[in-house]
Amino acid sequence: MKFVIAVDCEGPACVVGNPGKALSASSDFMFARKQATFETNAAASALFDAGADQVIVWDSHGQGINLLIDDLDPRCQILLGKGFRSRFPGLDKTFTGVLMIGYHAMEGTKDAVLAHTYSSDAYKNIRVNGQTVGEMALDASVAGEMDVPLIFVASDNHGCDEALKSMPWIETIATKIGLGRNCALSKHPQMAQAEIYAGVQRAIKNISRMEPFRFNPPIRVEIQFKTILQSLKAIVYRRRGWKPVGPRTIEKKLASMLDWNC
Repeated sequence: MKFVIAVDCEGPACVVGNPGKALSASSDFMFARKQATFETNAAASALFDAGADQVIVWDSHGQGINLLIDDLDPRCQILLGKGFRSRFPGLDKTFTGVLMIGYHAMEGTKDAVLAHTYSSDAYKNIRVNGQTVGEMALDASVAGEMDVPLIFVASDNHGCDEALKSMPWIETIATKIGLGRNCALSKHPQMAQAEIYAGVQRAIKNISRMEPFRFNPPIRVEIQFKTILQSLKAIVYRRRGWKPVGPRTIEKKLASMLDWNC
């Protein structure tokens, strides 16, 4: 069995950031990196204990250099850095499943902790075939194109609800209850780690019910920017075939979500 664990940093237990700041500029960013690492270890341990042959940890937050590498389970391989040509680099049909640790709800989700979609500064909405979607569905659809299912998500309660709406078969663990963008009722970090371990074990036991998630073709993706200024910066998108369809919105039709990279 082979797995990829995709790791973001907004969703771990006790991480709330500071109002008006990106997480990387917040006073709890070092803790976020540490807790994301430990929650990843809990998931990896459960996978190895279930018989996994290979576990790749993908540092998917920001510049991809967030996890405390020396503290990661040494049995894991690590994907890190920025500049990959697609989401889930290296994933192929030989993998059994993907997991998401520390992910978060989409931009605009009421009371969700640090909610955004890829960029908290730039993007107001990302829509696929007219439906607003977040990072979990978008990333899961890339894996789904290769027949690899998302099997587990750890996030705040709003992120878990979002993931289950698109993929009701997955296992989830809510690390905290979001009470606002920068406030939460959180589980103790060690309790969250223990629950993640148990949740991943349940996911492995129920692996036969997991399904690859896909968007129905033809796939029409729209990106709506928060401001006119941000949309003016989108010239790089236009060079890649994106077309303006409004003052702050661009659109592209994709043959496959394997072409998605944001």
